Amino acid sequence: MAETEAYGSAGVGFMDGEYLAFAQLRLPVTDMGFQLSDMCYDAIHVRNGRFFLLEDHLDRWDQAIAERRYETLGYDRDGVARVLHGCVARAELREAMVTVIATRGTPETGHKDLRTCKNRLIAWALPYYAIVSDQELADGCDIVVAETIRIPPEAVNPAVKNFGRLDFVGALFEAYDRDARYAVLLDRDGFIAEGRGWNIFALCDGVLLSPDRGVLEGITRKTVLELSEKLNIKGRLARIPADRLRAADEVFLTSTAGGIMPVRSIDGRLVGDGQPGPVTVRLKDMYWRLHDDPAYTTAVDYPAAT
Repeated sequence: MAETEAYGSAGVGFMDGEYLAFAQLRLPVTDMGFQLSDMCYDAIHVRNGRFFLLEDHLDRWDQAIAERRYETLGYDRDGVARVLHGCVARAELREAMVTVIATRGTPETGHKDLRTCKNRLIAWALPYYAIVSDQELADGCDIVVAETIRIPPEAVNPAVKNFGRLDFVGALFEAYDRDARYAVLLDRDGFIAEGRGWNIFALCDGVLLSPDRGVLEGITRKTVLELSEKLNIKGRLARIPADRLRAADEVFLTSTAGGIMPVRSIDGRLVGDGQPGPVTVRLKDMYWRLHDDPAYTTAVDYPAAT
């Protein structure tokens, strides 16, 4: 999606059993997804007409649905996949970001007994976009280490993607106030956690590290760890102090919306020489080549639109 194109001006959605233009999607204010942020979601991307790691995303979706106890959703795994194919096909997109959401739904009375809710499935496909700009994808982005701490995993499981993100909101305003656009949060013990919509990696003394707890178990994060083995680079999950992140040789972010995104500076200090590092560049190239591998991709069922 062009950066000048208004978000939501194109695309196709699905809600309450029917397909409609993305701009027509409306969530009732009585839905507990709105009132309590009682929802979960996943996001998948399509490149060259093929979903990337669709089955991995559906595995994570199934786990989230079970944990959140959305027992009246009305769509099994195959049904959800058909809806996703249908959104992309009807939008006639070859490059897309696809989102699927489950909400608790609306309770029967003002007592808001969650057991009376009929769960709701919502999905949409939009032209592909990254969470950083095209310039930042090429040259690196500027991030800060926020003072706002990440919601503890004992309170809300970060492995279930959700929109309960006021901690990220506070951290982002910290970043804006410090002439940056992105912020990584710490956990309550002072170790690096994650940012809004992305995991983080640091190359420290030849070892590729990513936080081991309190974060989303990202599909792109998992893919990077697999690719690092092919480069004979040791990659592992670990607790990363903020100072170790700041001193890293290379730092990059990972997300379905953007892939592998280099970091240029942290708290105003350049990472390395301020250019995307050789390991970051190599992993990025390998990552995007996987999108042409049938073992990692699923063709969109474009006839589903008919």
